[in-house]
Amino acid sequence: MIVLEGLESWQNKRCLLGFSGGGDSVALFYLLLEQGVRFDLAIVHYALRDQAHLEVQYALKLGRQHAKSVHVCYAPLRGGNLEARARTRRYAFFARLSLLFGYECVILAHHLNDKLEWFLMQLAQGASLQTLLGFEALENRDRYTLARPLLYTPKSTLKDYLHAHNYRYFEDHSNANLRFKRNVFRHALSDVFLNLKGTPQGLKRSFEALHAEKTQLYPPIKMICIAGVWVFKENNQNVYYIDRLLKRLGYVLSHSQRLELERQHFNTIFSTQTKIYCVGNLGGVVFVGARAHTKPIALPKIYKDQCRTLKIPKTLRHALFSPQWQEHLEAIKQAKGTLCAPSNLGVN
Repeated sequence: MIVLEGLESWQNKRCLLGFSGGGDSVALFYLLLEQGVRFDLAIVHYALRDQAHLEVQYALKLGRQHAKSVHVCYAPLRGGNLEARARTRRYAFFARLSLLFGYECVILAHHLNDKLEWFLMQLAQGASLQTLLGFEALENRDRYTLARPLLYTPKSTLKDYLHAHNYRYFEDHSNANLRFKRNVFRHALSDVFLNLKGTPQGLKRSFEALHAEKTQLYPPIKMICIAGVWVFKENNQNVYYIDRLLKRLGYVLSHSQRLELERQHFNTIFSTQTKIYCVGNLGGVVFVGARAHTKPIALPKIYKDQCRTLKIPKTLRHALFSPQWQEHLEAIKQAKGTLCAPSNLGVN
């Protein structure tokens, strides 16, 4: 029996399944049906493979058969760094759909092989605990909860489930291309390791123990959100909390970007086609926010003067500016006085 992790926390919410037509997402589609979860589908057409249009047609067919709405995003990709760019577009699509249609939970089909694969790749790069463990079964994003109910289910179990029920799915043949580093780790290490008898159960226990220890090492801290900008007191684990907040806002940092954050003393911006993600650190307080990727307007002198007085970093001033800027600055002034108080609320 396949256990869906965290099911009780989101099964009664309005959900969106990130669908691809591959075996993992098809298995999750039918498992969610079995549990009576209310969900629709979202699929992104990157035009990278000849069969991409067939996968979209399959998603539409499943939607018709099971009375599900199917949201399709056509986002052709060319050039380099495809994986990171595809991920950015995918999560931007999820965020847009959650805003437009009120989805409270986005469900993804990452499984145990994916988690181990990430762990091994980060281990080879010299990562710390905060990065090694990678994605979790439940994560808070800006507009929705991100759920990965198959996170402790091995891929072989999903394949057995698909074949037992004769469910149709597509194979992504690029997964066999050993020119990609991820595939080398997959075929030479993670898949082989998980085929050893008893390994999936033991690996799950190990990951759960490591996550518990990580929570103790990186406890929740006091954070305040003002006009979409998160504020917290500077501490020894700035990178971890900034990384979590940027994920919540829809942006995933790379290893090199984490290093750049530290080099810039946590004052920098990261850009996508639609958004600018801003990080600032001034006066012992860290700010994390985002704004639309448009030409910035000229800020009024009175606003800039008050930002300087309140020690609001330049990287965040456009993100905080609006017709209600005086209220926002007053809220920041009050927030700074409370950030030292201990709290079990915040981001972990």
